[in-house]
Amino acid sequence: MKDFPKITEELAVLQDEGRWEEGIERTEHLLKHCAAELDPGEKSFLCGRYGYFLHFVGRIEEAVGAYREAVALAPYLAQQRKLYSDYLMVCHYLPHVSDEELAGEHFVYNQLFRPGEEIGHARELHRRHEKIRIGYLSSNFKKHVMSCFMMQLLAIADRSRFEVYCYDLGGFDDAAAEQMKSFGNIWRNIVLSEAKERAQAIAADEIDILFDLSGHTDGGHGLATLGYRPAPVQITGIGYMSTSGLKAVDYYLSDVFLDPRGHGDEYFSEKLLRLSHSHFCYTPFEEIFKSTVERQPRGRTVFGCFNTSAKISDEMLRLWLTLLRRVPDSSLLLKAWNPERLQKRALSLGYLPEEIEVRPMTLDYIHEYMDMDIALDTFPYTGGGTTCEALYMGVPVVSLCGTRHGTRFGLSLLENVGLGELAAKSPEEYVEKAAALAADRALLAALHKNLRPMMQRSPVMDGRSYVREVEAMYEEIWQAWLEQRK
Repeated sequence: MKDFPKITEELAVLQDEGRWEEGIERTEHLLKHCAAELDPGEKSFLCGRYGYFLHFVGRIEEAVGAYREAVALAPYLAQQRKLYSDYLMVCHYLPHVSDEELAGEHFVYNQLFRPGEEIGHARELHRRHEKIRIGYLSSNFKKHVMSCFMMQLLAIADRSRFEVYCYDLGGFDDAAAEQMKSFGNIWRNIVLSEAKERAQAIAADEIDILFDLSGHTDGGHGLATLGYRPAPVQITGIGYMSTSGLKAVDYYLSDVFLDPRGHGDEYFSEKLLRLSHSHFCYTPFEEIFKSTVERQPRGRTVFGCFNTSAKISDEMLRLWLTLLRRVPDSSLLLKAWNPERLQKRALSLGYLPEEIEVRPMTLDYIHEYMDMDIALDTFPYTGGGTTCEALYMGVPVVSLCGTRHGTRFGLSLLENVGLGELAAKSPEEYVEKAAALAADRALLAALHKNLRPMMQRSPVMDGRSYVREVEAMYEEIWQAWLEQRK
């Protein structure tokens, strides 16, 4: 299409400015009225953008369909891989996808890589170094929730045993990036368009163990790089909720609460590395660290959820409404990219206007945790960073946990903080636990006051123990590779 570069720029502006509804209208128009002028690659791109906009307004089923069509139309492997990663991400929002179905969809990803694409010298001619070379690969070396979970791995690595490389796929330069660069690790900016080029840059450093921290988020650029096997041992985890599905990835970092021993292995193409406590190690941003948990007393119970609004399905809204009707004089506080749309959905499901408040998404929202008494986790796409934020701000979290890795983040965090009783196994139990906590005003007040120190003393914020356990696993799996090589 002659004007397609201008169209891509126009859609990028709508995306950057959060004008999702306009993006939907524009892509719908182009796909309906300009189809004859589009080549398959252009149509694939538009379907992918359509899926992206639909996802952000909560039309998840339609987003899944749009991404499926985008993958089917994509003429190039690189485009197929990126769009398939986007498709897998959106699948996690669907409430009725079984564990087996979700794993099966992920295993298909491996079919997008061709035999013989691996960089041979990474395994065959790899030299042993004085220290084990660890490479961390991410597009989120910036002020992003993932930086809260990677900070300790970068800051307190045992440099007598390990040489740490950071491979930045994003190229951002903010205060958080500068802080991470200051830790003394070797920093590589590999913002390259081709996955094979990124892999070659990593292989040139003779990395021993390469850890992708993003999974299928951000278009799966890290995983596409791992598909060329630039390192002899490859890991993924922390930043994603399911298997990579990629046979070139050897291990997946988990913990004993997310994947109890003997359970969950069949849903991973990788071998699970189960930490003894939490697979998350949380370091709050400076403004959260300096915040207070002082709150004004109020007569009514305010439940709340600051998870991204795409995680708030109609099923979740109905369950929360059941809870509100169980707890007299209670209300629900949410945040959304499009507050009016979410408010309208809630009212259509039976909420009264005084029962729900939907505020716009903002960057500066930490102080708003003081406006809620109890945080409610979403399901099946549970919270990670938001759960940590709520707990650190003195707000107890009630979580509904499932049977697969990504539905148990809340359970793992609560168990590690000492509040495992707030993790429910069924929707009915979820309502019961939240209602019981709301009724116990003394316990609720004690949690508001003591949750932050509880969290600070827990494995979730014990950076030294966490990093040492992860590094012990690095040594173990590296030794296993050396033995296998012999």
